[in-house]
Amino acid sequence: MFPKFIWPLLLAVVTLGGFGCGPQASLRSPGTLFLRQPVDSYKTFHEAFLAQAPRLKQQGFWAYSLHQDLSNPKAILLTLACSDLQKGLDFVRSDYFLNAMNKAGAGVPSVWWGLDLTARVYRPEPHMKGGIVVARNEVRSLAFWKKGFDAEGPHNHAGRHYVASNRSVHAWPAKGEGPAVVIVAHQASDVRMAPAFMDSPSMRGEMEALGVTGLELWYGKNIEQGLF
Repeated sequence: MFPKFIWPLLLAVVTLGGFGCGPQASLRSPGTLFLRQPVDSYKTFHEAFLAQAPRLKQQGFWAYSLHQDLSNPKAILLTLACSDLQKGLDFVRSDYFLNAMNKAGAGVPSVWWGLDLTARVYRPEPHMKGGIVVARNEVRSLAFWKKGFDAEGPHNHAGRHYVASNRSVHAWPAKGEGPAVVIVAHQASDVRMAPAFMDSPSMRGEMEALGVTGLELWYGKNIEQGLF
């Protein structure tokens, strides 16, 4: 059983007035979780994860995708779409789920989450090509960031050197003294090209213009996605 103190206090209620989620949107709304965790064996982890499918569905999860971390083949990226983000967060941090994954050789996951502003598209796909890019942006203002991001249209940036698709946006506002956060994920036809592009001066300059004050990036090779 994992010690309680290692799990951060999760956001309970959020307000996204003027940001497209309604005046009193809360974590009791559709959202997506992004997990990164080390695994001893992908096969063992995969079997244990699929064994949890009925319980995940019961908790409001309806789709998932799995990816091998680009820089560490012993780490897995997992996306989970759910109808009730608070309920999903509670389950993912529960002893029941964590112990099941721990028995399968999976370590404590890093977890990002956000309410769906533009949801990811999922379909049954047991053998996926390409990869995924997940960018966690700390921003000064959600409204300012969103206005600028939308104004850029299809985001067909020069110098990308890969095809981007299935872009999604997930966010939660500032809590107390903490920053507002926006997570942007997209599929990459060749994820090996993504780190150089995402860290290029032009992209860094664009993010700064949108009020991004902090950035973390995960890259993964696609394995599979499916529906619960």
